[in-house]
Amino acid sequence: MSLQRTSRLTRQSALTAVLGEAGLSALGLLALGTGLGLLLDFWVTGLHPLFSVGLLLASIPLAYGWALYRTLRMNPKITPDYARNLALASVAGQAGCLTIMIVFMALFGGMFLDSRLDTHPVFTIGLVLLSVPVSLYAMIRLMLSSVASLRMTPSAQEGRTAAQASPAPSDTSTTKENGS
Repeated sequence: MSLQRTSRLTRQSALTAVLGEAGLSALGLLALGTGLGLLLDFWVTGLHPLFSVGLLLASIPLAYGWALYRTLRMNPKITPDYARNLALASVAGQAGCLTIMIVFMALFGGMFLDSRLDTHPVFTIGLVLLSVPVSLYAMIRLMLSSVASLRMTPSAQEGRTAAQASPAPSDTSTTKENGS
């Protein structure tokens, strides 16, 4: 969907969600996780990107959860079904993060095994190639399960149709206009 086809209200609400208090606090959590990881990389591993990548990937679900919590806390009019659907949509959005996490774990695991067993590219290439179908399968399963769990609320047209279909209670006493 292009930017020109979206309504102005939709673009404004998306911008408010990202640049609002909840979105900026989630970005702050990501920056804090990355900064802490870089510090630990410098102090512990001698600039090997173990902690920075690990803490960045670990802070992504935390930031999503925090943004969802703050959004629900700031808007008390949100119904439980809407909040549940919002949480499931964010889980579906994390499917890409899951793919990156699986590929990075395979990459770092392969590099670790190759350095310990002195078989330089064998385990790294093998695990990365194996991680591609595994991550695709995990991503598809996660997205399908979260999308299947979404509850659709009945639209206003369906509500009116159901109200018109039910018979109105009739008055058993029959009186004419003139009272007789």
